[in-house]
Amino acid sequence: MRRSIPRALCAAAALAALPAAAQFSFGNLLQGVAAQAAAGLVQGAAASAVQGALAPAAAPGAEAAATPPAPPAPVPTAAELDAILQAPPAPLDVPGLKSNLVLRGKRFYIAEYRVLFEVGGKVTANTRAAYFGGIDRGGTRVTVHYALPEPNLALMQAITDRAYADLLAQLAAAGLVPEPAEAFVREHGAVYEATVEATRPGAEVHEEVDLGYGNRKYLVFTPAGTRMLSRGFAGIGAGNIGKRIEFSKSNLEALSVGMVVNLAAQESSGSGSALFRRGSSASASAAMELAMPPRQAGVVHGHALGQAVSLAGPVPVPGQFAFLRETGGYDSSKDAAVRGLAVLGAVTMGVASNSSKRVDMVIDADQAALARQVLQGLSAVHKATVAAIP
Repeated sequence: MRRSIPRALCAAAALAALPAAAQFSFGNLLQGVAAQAAAGLVQGAAASAVQGALAPAAAPGAEAAATPPAPPAPVPTAAELDAILQAPPAPLDVPGLKSNLVLRGKRFYIAEYRVLFEVGGKVTANTRAAYFGGIDRGGTRVTVHYALPEPNLALMQAITDRAYADLLAQLAAAGLVPEPAEAFVREHGAVYEATVEATRPGAEVHEEVDLGYGNRKYLVFTPAGTRMLSRGFAGIGAGNIGKRIEFSKSNLEALSVGMVVNLAAQESSGSGSALFRRGSSASASAAMELAMPPRQAGVVHGHALGQAVSLAGPVPVPGQFAFLRETGGYDSSKDAAVRGLAVLGAVTMGVASNSSKRVDMVIDADQAALARQVLQGLSAVHKATVAAIP
């Protein structure tokens, strides 16, 4: 490869020295270098790099592009949404719950009930540039960003309120009736105090979760008039140890209940060496699933003894409620200036260039279908959770 570089330089110099009347643009010059490379003036790895830089390269993440969206769903009226909120949710199977929570014979209250709605996220994948045995391959990187534009806070709050009422009804039907939180805390104190406001009009509360290959961003809601516990990097912490002991001895319990609503399925090829992987792929598509909230031991967590009800994994909720629509981005393989620099680097130094792609998408949601499916999933998890408590 090193012996081929002087020839490449000579070819480039010869082309640059052509008369001005030839009207060679920068793009013509690059095409000329590629032609000379194909004729044998630029040989070995440099020639391969030049041809690769000018060829219609496959995007580093072909799967990142969005499926063409269907026509937008009609905006439901307030009456239609209210009917959905009041209707009994359709049944849904929730397999594999694990529980060691015991509430029978105990006095308990619900310290917080949280629903985290996904409103955005990012998926990434990459390969690292590598050189070995005369093979020089550039790195690749693809990033997919998606967001729910202008989240309907009023609808999310209404879903949260309706879901909380559903949980209380299912607990009562099983003979498990929580006491009013305010009166319970006034009488017995609390292991963890609920002091933090959730999302309210004009004051959104976000929570982000790092997934390693990307992240998800949520809006956090609690039922109207209630608050949630304070959380740090490690979760809710140790709490009031004295109260924990007192609750344990007195058969008292406090519960944290929470679920996240994911609106997009994320897929990533991860990371690796370009020697073993020729490209990167990342994608996001509309798909609803319910999962346990971050930094919480389960969908239900007891404060006194640390007992919990947990999901074996995310619970998919079937149905079409949204489409992901591509709105912009960047692709280095379609950037003439970047490709030109890649050719020059290949000709003069025989090195392969890196490539990158970014895709920006928005979630076009059918609000009626969204509300129906979220309530279906939450109610199903409530039912399975109550059944798992002995």
